[in-house]
Amino acid sequence: MLVRIFRSNQPGVLVLLALLVPALFLKHWLAAPPDLSSGMPLARVFMALFQQVPWAYGTMVALCVASLAILVSVVMNEAELTDRRNHLPILLVPLALALTVPPGGAGAAFFGLPFVMWAMQRTWSISSGGTALGALFDAGLLLGVAVLFHVPYAFVLVVVWSSVSVIRPFQWREYLLPVLGLALVCYLGWGVMRLTHLPVQAPLRTVVGSTIGLGQMPRGHGWSLALLCVPLLLVSALRFMQQYDRGVVREQNVRSAFIAFGLTMGLLGALVRWITGVFPAVFVALPLAMLATFGLLGQRKAWLGELAVGCLLLLALWIQYAPG
Repeated sequence: MLVRIFRSNQPGVLVLLALLVPALFLKHWLAAPPDLSSGMPLARVFMALFQQVPWAYGTMVALCVASLAILVSVVMNEAELTDRRNHLPILLVPLALALTVPPGGAGAAFFGLPFVMWAMQRTWSISSGGTALGALFDAGLLLGVAVLFHVPYAFVLVVVWSSVSVIRPFQWREYLLPVLGLALVCYLGWGVMRLTHLPVQAPLRTVVGSTIGLGQMPRGHGWSLALLCVPLLLVSALRFMQQYDRGVVREQNVRSAFIAFGLTMGLLGALVRWITGVFPAVFVALPLAMLATFGLLGQRKAWLGELAVGCLLLLALWIQYAPG
């Protein structure tokens, strides 16, 4: 039932997002926020806000989840990642985040994600013809904002470059402008901190476990999640490859850029784990939710998709509401 509703391209399904997000993330309004005092500048600003306004943490979590769900849906439809338009990401993104972000577990990496996804939207909006400088500069600016939350997001610049390389012929300015946009935002952030006499920390020293956000997960959640997700993702990967082979050149290029995005986010998670000993699952939540969209688009044996999503929904509710 849920999959069938969101598989359509009717904008009315956006109304269900207003019900889904509070149902999954209600407990975040009651949870204590993670310690972001050692993080990047915008993470510290959020920490100060959460300390001053008790309900701000839960509200920001809900706003980020809703914005990510809409952004991913817009990106996938505008870039024609799938062979037909749908709103499945509006269902799958909140589910993926609820499965990886328990109450009190939304840290700096989580709050920077909307800007990363927005940067991808600007990057994948370019085409092989026409100008792309404005969109790529915007992508750099947005990645700069994400870096002010969590410094590893600077490496997503590689995704911008790889996307440009497969979509457009080589022009050196198109590789330089995203770097300038990112550097400009970081320089302005550094300048504001100097002018306001805020303590300046070395960026790499902000990548610590406390800023990632670690909530209490119920026992056995890992095995349960793997049991449900692995079959779904295997089917989704197979259908993704089928659509990749059938696609025209433009569609294949964007899907190649999506592969680069997923691999980069996974490698970033591995890098952060090597530094902190903690793997931020939120890094891979969006790429996996986007991949799962391909597995749920098919009409054959649709009841299996409904069953998988129903089980994931129950698991997400268990993770969110299990007594700590």
